[in-house]
Amino acid sequence: MMAGDDQGRAGSLAERLNALFARVRWCDAHGRQREYSTAEVAKAVTADPLHPATLSRSYLAMLRNGSHANPTLAVLEGLAKFFHDHRPPGSPSITVQSLVGQQDDPEDELRRQLASRQVRMIAMRAGAMTPTMREQLLKMIDTFDQDGSTDPGTRT
Repeated sequence: MMAGDDQGRAGSLAERLNALFARVRWCDAHGRQREYSTAEVAKAVTADPLHPATLSRSYLAMLRNGSHANPTLAVLEGLAKFFHDHRPPGSPSITVQSLVGQQDDPEDELRRQLASRQVRMIAMRAGAMTPTMREQLLKMIDTFDQDGSTDPGTRT
């Protein structure tokens, strides 16, 4: 892969992490896009009870500057989960494999998403629509994404 690809998979772990920090942003009270700080990400990863990782700001800074390049699986899982949960709607999944530079199989991602009964039902109904109707449906979904009303929850 080329160094500038959108997935940020090429290069070192530090380069991929820094690309995620640059790409995954939050919106402040004035509507400006802001980059998460190293301290904010370390604190959020440590506070998340869904994985066992603890991560200090200084260790994350060392991962970002390349002086440490071999984090534990728990740290990689915590970082992948944080950036995946905060990524822009419609952007590719962020996984441990993408953090370590391994190619994610698009077929695996499709299988993961089609595991949801609701996704399959929507896809089947969309398949029976005319191209014009599908375009209208996509515009409606884009509107939901812009409003922030989509819930990437775990309902299936």
